[in-house]
Amino acid sequence: MKLGQECILLQSELKKFAAQVLADKVAELDKSCSFPYDNIKRLAQMGIVGAMIPETYGGAALDTIGFVVVLEEISKVCASTAFIVASHNVFFAFPILKFGTDEMRSKYLSKAASGEIIGGYALPRTNEFSAVQQAERPCVNGKNPFVLNAGANGPIIIFIPGTGSNDLTAYVLDHGTPGTRLSKLSNTIGLKSAGIGEYVFENCGPPAMNIIGERQQGQKIFDSIHALARVLHAAISLGIAQGAADAAVKYAKERIQFQQPVINFGMVREQVAEMSVNIEAARNMVYEAAVRIDQGEEYRSAAAMAKLFAGQTATAVTTAAIQIYGGYGYMKDYPAERYFRDAQMLNVICSTPDEDKELIVKGMVE
Repeated sequence: MKLGQECILLQSELKKFAAQVLADKVAELDKSCSFPYDNIKRLAQMGIVGAMIPETYGGAALDTIGFVVVLEEISKVCASTAFIVASHNVFFAFPILKFGTDEMRSKYLSKAASGEIIGGYALPRTNEFSAVQQAERPCVNGKNPFVLNAGANGPIIIFIPGTGSNDLTAYVLDHGTPGTRLSKLSNTIGLKSAGIGEYVFENCGPPAMNIIGERQQGQKIFDSIHALARVLHAAISLGIAQGAADAAVKYAKERIQFQQPVINFGMVREQVAEMSVNIEAARNMVYEAAVRIDQGEEYRSAAAMAKLFAGQTATAVTTAAIQIYGGYGYMKDYPAERYFRDAQMLNVICSTPDEDKELIVKGMVE
């Protein structure tokens, strides 16, 4: 698919930013599991943090294909930074923009666009709490070990089930809400500097004014944001795959064995060819899903396909990259193992391949 001139300029700008700013920090951030505050500050100054937020609130108002290109370029170098920006937009700003009240939009979106706050999201599948309805408020006790962007110490969105019911209600909780606290950052296998953390809830009772959308209509909001998230996560997987392939090819051209670069070896050349084919196929699927969103077409099945194939491609390409590096591929001095870990994490954190396949089948038979 051929990108428009605006997307090409955006792509070029982010490519330079990733090479000049992100590349020198990514290894240390991954090692220390530190939230990349400086990266996010710089991206906020460029307008990227508020990518999906309308201009009326100070956002960039990028279309989906533009945001996909942005995430692809960032994740070629630092998938954690790309994941933070994607989560902030799709899991926090988007539901407030689409389903929130005017008061919520006024309160959060301008600050979210400028990077003054970075919104988080408690994955509903990892809720480990009970909720009992008391008067007009639920009383929540327990924890959620997978809160995205928890390390940013900003507001979060959480889905709370009704008493004796699976019906969900979406709430926004400000940082410092009574009964909530960040207990620790999660020690994940990949996306180690993405600020994923565990929240503990102790008699937390968010008021009705914090409800996003309608009470017990959270499933509709969940489905909407996760459909869009699949496309954005597919873009990050695509960037991881391309970054790993580029690094492997660079290494193969420099690594000398038997008086010649290993890129001359038939087995390595075959792996590089397969990498290139799968990456290009994934790119076409991701871009196609993004364009469908922008054109107002049905995209959920296309999003699931893009997420599934891009995720499979990222895991296959990063595995092949480690093989090209040989023994060095398993050393933290080289980027191959980080790409591999990030690809594995991204492939399952918000939706599993089996869930993506189920959506694809539903799209075919319904």
